[in-house]
Amino acid sequence: MCKFLSDISTRELKGFSAVLVPVGSLEDHGPLPLSLDTKIAERVSCNVEGVVVAPSINYSFSPEHVKSITIPLEVLTMHLSSLSEQLYKLVNRPVIFVVAHKGVVPVVQAVVMEAWRRGNLVAMVDLWKVVEENGYRDFQDLCRAEASVALALGYSVVIRKERQAKSPPSLPGAFIPWISTEYGCSPKSIADARKEEGEKLLELMTEAVKEVVEFFASADSG
Repeated sequence: MCKFLSDISTRELKGFSAVLVPVGSLEDHGPLPLSLDTKIAERVSCNVEGVVVAPSINYSFSPEHVKSITIPLEVLTMHLSSLSEQLYKLVNRPVIFVVAHKGVVPVVQAVVMEAWRRGNLVAMVDLWKVVEENGYRDFQDLCRAEASVALALGYSVVIRKERQAKSPPSLPGAFIPWISTEYGCSPKSIADARKEEGEKLLELMTEAVKEVVEFFASADSG
């Protein structure tokens, strides 16, 4: 059963090994829910035992999608920095951002590095990097993976025969901003999604977060 920070008293805070902060977005996912990233981060966080789950970051940095809610970079950075510092002081346990939105990853990385510099135990798990490291390299493969996870979360996926938008550029060593007014995943990649595949991906994501929690626990005991 998921233990939410908002549901416990301050006296109960000592009973947890870490505080997890689900980080998602509210952005265009085509036939998938706008808040899918947030729902993924929440499910994975709740699958980890012995931790407390903080309220989710529902709105984040999504400038690559015209149809999205995106928070100004400086505002979001300040918010996450203050949040990580105050959570660490409140719980006195490692703070781990569980990120299911690729666009905000560089922002959270910078926040985590600055937190460490100030002496706070803060880390991040990039859930989609975990997926990529398990063989999902192509953009459309990641589209299928995302749709599969949506099915595993209980969402229905409506496939529409729409013109496929151009995928983001992928050139060795290069970063080229990609702003799209259309959903970039092909109808085929969505049609190929399978619930069983999504369940396996959620397990992989959960194991990755557990490893970080266990790393801090072993370091503390050592």
